[in-house]
Amino acid sequence: MDQKLAVKCPNLELVKDDASKLEIIQQEIENRKAFHNALQNDIAQLEKAKREIEQTALEFNARIEKLRQSIEDDKLEKRKRDLNFQVSFSMPHKQWSFNGKIEEDDKPAVEFDLKPYIRYPIKGGSAVITFEDETVANKILEMEEHEIEIGDCRIKIKAQPLKLKMLEEIEIQTGVCKKRILVSNIPKLTTTDQLLDKLELYFSKQRNGGGEVENIEVLEDSGNVVITFVAEGIAENLTKKEFHQVDLRGIDKILPLRISPFINGEIVKIMVREVISKRSILFTGIPDIMDEEILQDNIEIHFQKPSNGGGEVDAFAYVPEEKSAIACFEADSEKENEDLL
Repeated sequence: MDQKLAVKCPNLELVKDDASKLEIIQQEIENRKAFHNALQNDIAQLEKAKREIEQTALEFNARIEKLRQSIEDDKLEKRKRDLNFQVSFSMPHKQWSFNGKIEEDDKPAVEFDLKPYIRYPIKGGSAVITFEDETVANKILEMEEHEIEIGDCRIKIKAQPLKLKMLEEIEIQTGVCKKRILVSNIPKLTTTDQLLDKLELYFSKQRNGGGEVENIEVLEDSGNVVITFVAEGIAENLTKKEFHQVDLRGIDKILPLRISPFINGEIVKIMVREVISKRSILFTGIPDIMDEEILQDNIEIHFQKPSNGGGEVDAFAYVPEEKSAIACFEADSEKENEDLL
């Protein structure tokens, strides 16, 4: 059924003249048209706002999905780090000190002894205790779970073997660098920066057998200096003579500096094995219930007492929750590595 729109005009009944009535009706129609146009404009604005909101929602959904994926990736990466936590961080420090003979029967030695230096990660809510007596450590491990009274409360922590990654074998491929020299036998006559400036100035001059210097740095562990030249051949010529009588500007003496070839080394093979520390134990599940120092003292006192199965503590490291730390292990003596930790 068709529906008809009735238009009511105010005061139309009071007007008797047909022309006036028509004029009133036309005016009302115009008003209704203006209202209709305004309404259509409002509808258009609302549609536009709707589309913008939908677009914004799509963008936010895309961002949410991206963030969700990023969170999942972070969780996956964290799980990977947790799985590799012992392996990644328990490896020996990347710098090693080689001690031993350089020559044997006028031939280069092929084997070196390594002094272990192991960096072990300690997660939050954990502690590492090293006992003086190996027997005490074994007894603590056998008990496994320990209840410690601290003030008016008791906490339970778990003792676990401390597993360390020990370097067993390493193979390094070496070669003489064509652009670098090693300067040693350097007396401490000036600051490091001034020394590097003076050495760079001296070895950049062609009359001294040098050339343009690309880089110069001091080795913190030895105090020796490595100089890198831009061109090849300069290093080889300088190392033909072992000692150089070097006159550095500002120093009133001739310095007999030793110039050696710089040896590049690249690790081509590395073998690591797991060892269990005989005197050190890892304790986990330590709640953060009081001041760090007070809690540490109470735990250490507990394991000092023979009545608790403990004994003399040689070293103690506690890490509160939400924190982490690195424990360093070195050799105690010249015994085999298994007996050192």
